[in-house]
Amino acid sequence: MQENPLAILMITLGMIGNLSWTGLAMASVSPLGETANATGSCDLTGSCPLFLTQGNRVAIRLQLYLSRTVEDEQGNVNTEWVELPAAASVQPGEVLRYTIAAQNQSDRAIANFILTQPIPDSVVYIPDSSQIDTDAEITYSIDNGETFTLNPTVEVTLENGEVETQSAPPETYTHLRWTLTNPLPPSTVVTGQFEVRVQ
Repeated sequence: MQENPLAILMITLGMIGNLSWTGLAMASVSPLGETANATGSCDLTGSCPLFLTQGNRVAIRLQLYLSRTVEDEQGNVNTEWVELPAAASVQPGEVLRYTIAAQNQSDRAIANFILTQPIPDSVVYIPDSSQIDTDAEITYSIDNGETFTLNPTVEVTLENGEVETQSAPPETYTHLRWTLTNPLPPSTVVTGQFEVRVQ
């Protein structure tokens, strides 16, 4: 008997001003429609990742990082990623990195594993920043998750009145999705990440 496809949907939080981990997180297994529970916890460093568990089968960890430029003693300029605490302030122009880790907590492989992440309105996706540490197809949506494609396009009316199909601008991206090529083995963790710029 083939395993039901598992789709994880994480609805995240706004990004301008103070951040808080009060975003809604949901997951479902088609066709069972099981609901997920989201819980937050903070450690001594102020790290407050969002955890999602779905029917004791999948655990999700969502973390948010801020890009900072630092100069070392030799004058070399490097970029470091600082994890954001439960409440943090970000400014327009700053770059954030989402990191989403999903673990199969069951004793069976999960086929057709799909991880979907909305992109909040207050940020713009940075092209080619999406990656995942396993074989997967990465696709994007510009219509609030209705459809996904590798290279979203839009129709643009030119000055001469002709309509031309062009690559969709990054600010139109609403979601990204990783569809794993192979079943997710028991106890295995996959980690995806992408970067956005605060508007």
